[in-house]
Amino acid sequence: MKTNIWGKIVSFVAILMILLMPVSGTSAEANMAPDWMSNEELAQRLSAIEQASNGKVEVTVMGHSSQGNDIYAARVGTGKQVLIINGNIHGNEKSGPEAVVSLLETLAGDSSFAKGVRDKLTIVAIPRFNPDGAALTQRQNVFPWQEVVAAYPQLEGAAPAWYYNSRARGFDVNRDFSADLNYVPRAEDFPGNDLEPGFFITSEAQALRDLYLELKAEFGHVEAFVDLHHMGTPVTNKTGEPATIAIDWPPLGPADSGKYDDWTLLDQEKSKRYALAAALGVKELSDKEENGVVQYIHFQERDYPGQARCAFALNGTATVLFEMPGQQPQVGYDQELIDRVENGLWGIINRMVDGSIDNLNGDHFLKLPKYWTDNTTDMKDMVELYTKQGAINNASASRILANQLAGLEQFEKGGNAEKMVKHLQSFKTVLSQYRQQGVVSSAVYSRLNGDANLLLDRWSLR
Repeated sequence: MKTNIWGKIVSFVAILMILLMPVSGTSAEANMAPDWMSNEELAQRLSAIEQASNGKVEVTVMGHSSQGNDIYAARVGTGKQVLIINGNIHGNEKSGPEAVVSLLETLAGDSSFAKGVRDKLTIVAIPRFNPDGAALTQRQNVFPWQEVVAAYPQLEGAAPAWYYNSRARGFDVNRDFSADLNYVPRAEDFPGNDLEPGFFITSEAQALRDLYLELKAEFGHVEAFVDLHHMGTPVTNKTGEPATIAIDWPPLGPADSGKYDDWTLLDQEKSKRYALAAALGVKELSDKEENGVVQYIHFQERDYPGQARCAFALNGTATVLFEMPGQQPQVGYDQELIDRVENGLWGIINRMVDGSIDNLNGDHFLKLPKYWTDNTTDMKDMVELYTKQGAINNASASRILANQLAGLEQFEKGGNAEKMVKHLQSFKTVLSQYRQQGVVSSAVYSRLNGDANLLLDRWSLR
């Protein structure tokens, strides 16, 4: 009996040891799910691309993060048109580096296509602009306020910049820019707010500004700047389909505000053309139908002069924003998502190369689906969608809300501010009643009430 038991134990241990034996490196790598590149892996990939390119790609350290990490820039091409591609300015938005590295691998090759691009364009790509944030998978960089004051003694006693996060001990670097590229931080300007420029307080923002100025000095003009980001996971107003990529042009407030009249180089129509080129690239280069290509949130009042893209747009550069659904760490590695980023970049690059980007109609970009509200027509779309989904569960209520919005639509077109305010308030009252009665869900109420508040704020000022 004992012999039999010990035999079974020995057999079990032998099997267990076999199962626990380390597999070869190749097999282990093959079985591992892909993950976002670390800072070290990115440096290795860029080095490999540079070495394999035989001089076609030049990788440099364009600057250092606030914690001293290298910020890499890869330059490829000798053309007169300059395109800057910036990725991972927010540390928890990691698809940019993956797409940029893939793009660089193509551009480093010997194909006639790659040569054609290199002959026409000079592309400077910054795969990961915020290595400190990326290492921690947090939006901000790492630059505690006490270190800021040590670096800028003139800020002793000043309140931290409005985009400083005390919990993360760092800044939203994409609020740290100014169209005044020579600006030096002054205590009297702090803390500022989101309707004012940033302060160039981070070494990251300073490095990108310096690169921009160097390219401008070398070429006379920087043609385009693309910034690669992530967002939430919205659905479109009309169909409820998931947004798979959102694209934007610079949010610089209402066109008739006069705020930026002195910045005569600003060309919003050009930025719309480049945004459209990106959208077309996603649609044309995908191997499947792309119905989730949408406009990023851009209601009339949206105004962020502290963003890099806005600062460069005011200096005459066409700028485009990519926003991909989901952020890290909640969303893992997603090759389809990365492919969309790269396809959007190729959409811009290809049309810059052949010159067709100048022939696009920027207004066509505004025909892309939306997931946000800028007018009563957008609200009507949402009521129709909610009715189809059953989130408004009463046909009479749905009809009344739709009729109210149809009337508001006419007042809006006629510019009648008094009636807009009056009837928006009435709409809100009815909507509140429907929520209390359980006719509309809390989510529907929250969305439509928020939309009505946006329009009320707008029309109350007229």
